[in-house]
Amino acid sequence: MALQKLARVEEIPPGRTKFFRLGSKTVVLANRAGQMYALQGICPHRNNPLEGAILWDHLLDCPWHHFQYDVRTGENHFPRNVYPADLPRLQEQVRPLKTYRVEVKEGDVWVDLE
Repeated sequence: MALQKLARVEEIPPGRTKFFRLGSKTVVLANRAGQMYALQGICPHRNNPLEGAILWDHLLDCPWHHFQYDVRTGENHFPRNVYPADLPRLQEQVRPLKTYRVEVKEGDVWVDLE
């Protein structure tokens, strides 16, 4: 798999995120307590970009409607944890974010976008 350099570690301090547009792909990097995570940069709820997303512990909070995703797995946390599972159309709105493999080498953040 081909890795692509996206940033320097110091560009994304712990507890912060950074959004990238890479051709037709969008990616958000999240630094949770020094561990880097890479996820698709579009929220599945309304297909809005996750630019400006806030990190709350391990949850990435969409700046548009506050849907939350676990940076470790991409799984939706909110509203899945609040709404009943049989609510019409809920399941299509709480699809997980795609996650990407991340490697940090010599202070550079590399992501496998395949």
